[in-house]
Amino acid sequence: MALAVGLPAAGAGIDELSGPGMGTAFLVGAVLGTGLAAALSSRNGWWWVLAASPLLVLGVTAGAELLANGDAYRGKNLATGSAKWVVHDFPVMAAAVATAALVIVVRLVRDRRRDHG
Repeated sequence: MALAVGLPAAGAGIDELSGPGMGTAFLVGAVLGTGLAAALSSRNGWWWVLAASPLLVLGVTAGAELLANGDAYRGKNLATGSAKWVVHDFPVMAAAVATAALVIVVRLVRDRRRDHG
């Protein structure tokens, strides 16, 4: 599971080093990490993967931005930056949740075929 969290963090690091803000590496890391978490978790854990992935995306973004540009987020700028992160991260959050849902559906179909076939 550490890899599932590490992939988005690695993507965020790559994006911060290559330019301002989160980009493609972060998106790919978040999607792969969430898909991996859904593939490795139990049925009881699926809810946690679906619910936690948007929070993980936002948390990794906040951490990366604050580490890379901490001076830019002092005082009122932190609230503005936080709102910006939510808006800019929404497509990444949606892609991560959609990936987890797809992995879960594939696992359910595969398990059903195995049980009935």
